[in-house]
Formats: sequence, C-alpha cells, structure tokens
Amino acid sequence: MENEKTTIILFRGRPGVGKSAVSGAFAKEYRLAVLKKDDIYDSAATYIEDHGVRSKISYDSLFKILESNMSSGVSLVLDYPFQKDEEVLKLQDWCKKRNVHLVSVLVTCSDRELWKKRFNLRSQNPLPNQLIVDFDELERYYGELSLKPLEDEIVIDTVESIDTILKQLKMVEYNI
Repeated sequence: MENEKTTIILFRGRPGVGKSAVSGAFAKEYRLAVLKKDDIYDSAATYIEDHGVRSKISYDSLFKILESNMSSGVSLVLDYPFQKDEEVLKLQDWCKKRNVHLVSVLVTCSDRELWKKRFNLRSQNPLPNQLIVDFDELERYYGELSLKPLEDEIVIDTVESIDTILKQLKMVEYNI
C-alpha cells in the first residue's frame, strides 16, 4: 500500500473570531478529527498555574501528536490560534520537511460589534484558556486586532453563515 500524504487544515486567528465553530463544522462536514489547543491547555490548567507553561505544553503537545500521526496519511483539523507569523512559518517549515500538506485558514470577523458581542459571552462562564473575557481588554492587550494573511492563506470572515463559509472552503483542494 502506498503511503499517503498527511494533510493538516489549520484554522487560526484571534480569540473569539469563530475558529472553533468553523473548524468544528468543517471537521464534521469532512469527517475529520479536530485537535484543539484549548483542550490541551484546559487540561494542563488543572495542574499548572502559569499561563506561559500551559501554552508551551499545548504547542509542544501538538507537534508530538502530529509527529506520531504523520506517516499514517491521516488528515487532521487544527483549531490553534497561531497568532504570530513566526509560529505559522514554523509549522509550515515543519510540514514541508516532513512532506505534510498544510492548508492554512485565517479566521476573521470584520464586524467589530458582532465579534465584541460573541466575545463578551465568555464572561458568563469562562474556561481556563479564556484569560481575557472582555473585548475592550482584548483590544488593549493586542493593540491591532486584525491579523494579516500569509502568502497562499485562505481568509474567511465569520460575519458569513457557517453554510456560506463551508461552501467557500469546498472550493479548496485539500488532498483529503
């Protein structure tokens, strides 16, 4: 049997833009597993107080899980923020060196009021990974809220419905 190429579909973006909703719907549509940074982070929060350490564990665990699965030809969906260009470039380089096909999707929300409304819902029942639960505080923390897409990156805007976004994403070749 020929070894198939592993495909990773990364959904990245700022907190509260809709990464989890879109990646979950995409994974369901294509019957794929989703790896979420928040799942690892929240589990680590039970034992580790330091945010930086929990975050490092989340990203280090991701690369270990990918390494364990890359030779199987499996396709995976990642719900990981990868907010800094250098983080995404590290993942791109990692994939290239291992012959893993990476499709990166930048999730945005162009309607500030809609994003703010969605984001502020976190304050009702915040999870350990949701250190900031107020949109104004998020804006102060990051300064610039919009992320710039990288070369060949797909950009989706969650002001559109999930169905519309899934139709947009169906036009992309994933090799899955």
